[in-house]
Amino acid sequence: MVIEMFGHTIYIEHNGPDGIQKAQAIKPNLILCDIGLPGMNGYQVAETLKSDKNLSATYLIALSGYAQPNDIENSHLAGFDYHLAKPPDLAKLKQILEEI
Repeated sequence: MVIEMFGHTIYIEHNGPDGIQKAQAIKPNLILCDIGLPGMNGYQVAETLKSDKNLSATYLIALSGYAQPNDIENSHLAGFDYHLAKPPDLAKLKQILEEI
């Protein structure tokens, strides 16, 4: 994955509940999360993570095919710090990683 090329360690989960459980276990600095997930959507994942005092400072990036203005607004309202449309602009992703 590209993020590994930038020198970061990644963990992958394929649904919202498993992602939340992994985040609670490892307390990452950053989470990339799709909006359209099985089990619970990405907005629900973001709200859950941001309400967890141990994860509230974790940066959240929505990485989704849902990229209309209302989708981006909803992602920010749910707690995402950034929203990238699929396929992601790698230069923008690298810029975000350098900022945080």
